[in-house]
Amino acid sequence: MYISSQGKRFSKIANIVVVLLITLTVLILSIYFAIALYDHEASGLLFAAIALIVSVLILFGFIIYNLMKHAKNELTVEQIRKLAYLDTLTGLENRTAYKEYIEHLNEKLKEKDIKPYLSIIMLDVNGLKKTNDIYGHLAGDELIIGSSECIKRVFSSSGRCFRTGGDEFVVIAYMNHDQFVKKSDELKKTLSNWKGEYINGISISMGKADMAEYPDHDADQLMVEADKLMYKNKQNYYTSQLMVDENDPKSTRKLRFCDEFSLTKYTMPVIRQMAEVIPGGFFIYRENEQRELIYQNTKVLEIYGCRSVDEFQELTDNSFEKMVIPEDFERIQNLIDDQIDSEKGDAMDHVIYRIRRRDGQIRWIDDYGHYSHSPDYGDIYYVFINDITELMIQRSTAN
Repeated sequence: MYISSQGKRFSKIANIVVVLLITLTVLILSIYFAIALYDHEASGLLFAAIALIVSVLILFGFIIYNLMKHAKNELTVEQIRKLAYLDTLTGLENRTAYKEYIEHLNEKLKEKDIKPYLSIIMLDVNGLKKTNDIYGHLAGDELIIGSSECIKRVFSSSGRCFRTGGDEFVVIAYMNHDQFVKKSDELKKTLSNWKGEYINGISISMGKADMAEYPDHDADQLMVEADKLMYKNKQNYYTSQLMVDENDPKSTRKLRFCDEFSLTKYTMPVIRQMAEVIPGGFFIYRENEQRELIYQNTKVLEIYGCRSVDEFQELTDNSFEKMVIPEDFERIQNLIDDQIDSEKGDAMDHVIYRIRRRDGQIRWIDDYGHYSHSPDYGDIYYVFINDITELMIQRSTAN
């Protein structure tokens, strides 16, 4: 690369020298003929004049050509800069620009040359996966574009707006707390009123941290604090998606295990919290070769006669397959696959199988499962189970 660059530079200099030599030669010849033929016939003077004009045109043409070439190169550099620092979908500054600006802010902080009301605002669009799954990626792109337009409309006058990931945005602005509250209310209103071809109204989770609240933090630490608050607000958003059966005073909040309540790093804490109060056993496992368990509530431990998660994992090798008696597993797995592959694949599959408790007892389990895909965990099953051993004994006795 170095040799090629040097060669190009030499070639460029050589071209300039050649053009200048040609121009200078024509100019000298024109002056010579003008002097030599000064007292001679008019044709000699005409030739000299033409030669002089040609030399001047060559010189000016060369200058104009190089000016145009330089302007074109400047345009190319600007286009490259835009590609490097701008997000092509939204037109906002991208993650590269964001990181460079954070480094710039950290340098200013070291020099104590920064305003105390510097604020970092983390924003995360709610429901992008649901939008992509139900309406397609064109709708998902529209959701991202609409979010960016609203963010830019509200915050660009106060600071810089960045798209740092798929559905993640950052605003770095200078504002006090009251100004932020006003801006956040304005953003919520702008988002709720946004309409597109696929999307009507947008929801975003947001968190903010500023130098007034954390005077000893650098820009990276402010970002972490803002991200924590955004994460908390994200959890609150998903908690609001829970259902309550108000007609049943004994019922508790029940999780909606469907695409609009996708298992993510944000919803997992909510699921853990709520699964402990729903009736019956509940667990989640990955649909992979190991059928690895991701989570199980306390009721599952009770059903399997285990006093702790460690005992349960030792008993089951942390696998759904090992939760089932081996003679039953292939049969129930085929049933699950058939139900998932059927036209009712979006519904709950239902199977009955036997388990062996930690104390060696054989028990019958009623199992309802729902297949889904998680952006953070891959293909998964949500499973509700109950011990129906007494019911199975009654049926056997009756027969």
